[in-house]
Amino acid sequence: MIKFTRFANLSLMILLVLISLLEAMGKLPQRLAALFVSWPGLLVLVVISLIPWYALQDTAKPRYLRFARGFAAINLMLAIIFCTRIIMSPELLKNQKIMTGMLLIALPALLNFLALNQKQKQFQLAAGVLPKQPARLATWGAYMMAHWRGQLPLAQSFWVNGLGIGNLLAALMVTGLSRLLEVTDASLRMLSAISIVGFVIFGMLWLWAVTGIIRSAGKHAARGGSGWVAGLTMLMVFFSVLAMLFSAQSYYLPQMKEYALLATGHDSMKAVEISSQPNGHVLNLRGTLGEGSMARFAAALEKTPQLKTISLNSPGGRLREAKQMAALLKSRQLNTYVEGECSSACTYVFLAGKDRAATPNAHIGFHQPSFPGIGSTELAIAASGMEKYYRAANLPEDFIRRVLQIQPEGMWYPNREELLKANVVNRVSLGNEGHTMFDLESREEVFASLNNSGIWRYYEKRSPGKIDEVTDLIWNMKLQGKSRPEIQDAVKMATKEVYLRAQKTAPDDLLDEHAQLLTEMLEAARKISPQACGQLIKGTLNTHRTMPEELVKRDTALMEKILASSPRSVSHYMGSKEFSRSASKLQERLSPLQRQVTANLAAYDDQPMFQCDAILSMYRNILRMQDTDRHIILSALMQAK
Repeated sequence: MIKFTRFANLSLMILLVLISLLEAMGKLPQRLAALFVSWPGLLVLVVISLIPWYALQDTAKPRYLRFARGFAAINLMLAIIFCTRIIMSPELLKNQKIMTGMLLIALPALLNFLALNQKQKQFQLAAGVLPKQPARLATWGAYMMAHWRGQLPLAQSFWVNGLGIGNLLAALMVTGLSRLLEVTDASLRMLSAISIVGFVIFGMLWLWAVTGIIRSAGKHAARGGSGWVAGLTMLMVFFSVLAMLFSAQSYYLPQMKEYALLATGHDSMKAVEISSQPNGHVLNLRGTLGEGSMARFAAALEKTPQLKTISLNSPGGRLREAKQMAALLKSRQLNTYVEGECSSACTYVFLAGKDRAATPNAHIGFHQPSFPGIGSTELAIAASGMEKYYRAANLPEDFIRRVLQIQPEGMWYPNREELLKANVVNRVSLGNEGHTMFDLESREEVFASLNNSGIWRYYEKRSPGKIDEVTDLIWNMKLQGKSRPEIQDAVKMATKEVYLRAQKTAPDDLLDEHAQLLTEMLEAARKISPQACGQLIKGTLNTHRTMPEELVKRDTALMEKILASSPRSVSHYMGSKEFSRSASKLQERLSPLQRQVTANLAAYDDQPMFQCDAILSMYRNILRMQDTDRHIILSALMQAK
């Protein structure tokens, strides 16, 4: 052992020096350069091998041997910690340089530690002094108590019980438990209870290991051991306790608190709220996916055998609940749909849909998993599970890599093109598929909601009693179980006359603003689909769900300005001579097909692209006309509504 270790150290030093020289001269082959650290790091490894190589010579003095043994013990301890950190981190295992460094540190450290211990025994035999061999302990219970009382040798207490059982074994046990629970169907409450038990066992093992090491170190000198070894051990234990206190405050206690809430059914996140439409074809999921969401979801599916679509509006929640909900949804081959937001864990549920639709303004967000007090190891395990899930959902690798770069506290919302390209969304919806009900719980809430809106106050000013009328309309339809589109259509009809009167008397500058905004909306709708553009022309498109937010805000602001405006003094009509002159100038700017389409839009209902091109061209040309002609045409178009 001793001769082999000396030869191995010498060979390793020669190899490392040679590689360092080639690296410094820039002549190291690229394949080797990809495996080794820089030449200063290699020289450090040479020094680490040089000290035990010299101590293993026959001429080495006992004092130097003791120093080398302590040096080797520290190297071995650091190597074990380094290897443990790498084994518990999937990302580090993929790094070739780190793996090479682990082998160059761990194997020589273990070999040198064993050889130097054998060399120490040879010195003791030559001097006629041998350490007293401890009696074998009959049972594990006796062994545990012997360590607890400090009766075991310091080396055994520190390396075997402290680093081996109290830290490495306990950490691997907790990590293995986390990985095991990732692939089981255990409920979130059961998982949390088991995790608490795992934390308690880990804490008890660590406390047992540290107490035994401290007591053994206190007796080490009396058993003939080195005082500086005992002191160094106590110093290392001190830093270990500090590190544990920091970890407990930063990681363990926040996790234990969250697990305790989950295990006792008091999740900080609420379970999802579920409602269904009268026809039973759509199930609306709203809010966070807290503990218990899976149970609610399963119960709701049992009550709606004719279900076709799951409408989602959730900022996320517990990954386990979402994963189990997704598996159940997928087994039923249901569709998923998003109008508002579906972020974080909600994406698990959304991706399980057979047909996945979202409106252009829907927000679908991705980021790494998060949990109170989560450490780098747990985060890596959770991120690895998320990576596997997204890969199983056939998302592209570059998209998954982008997701895993987003920190837990951040959020990435891909745009419509990115979602379609990554196959997150199968198709873009024009809205109203989810038929989500209004969430107001009383007539007073409906009235307060309308009364707090500036635009509804303008409606009330132009038509006193309008807020009360619309409040009764919304509340009565809600009590009848009407869907949101039905309520929206009824509200539009109730306010259409008031708004049309305001539009017909709006001043020229607001008519110009309306024409410009309508042109931009037509362009945005055309980018979505010809059908969207056709629906916008007919006034049936859900602009709040499909148009860019900036255009929606401008539309709302323009409505308020029109309702608040003073009536114009002169209006123009299509039968007037002024309109005929201005309209003839506009006709000259349009193609024959565009003139034909604008003259009879209804005839082209089955060809929305023709309708879209013709109306878009008409308004673009109106905006290019002289002020007088433009205002006459816009005023006449308003009067014709």
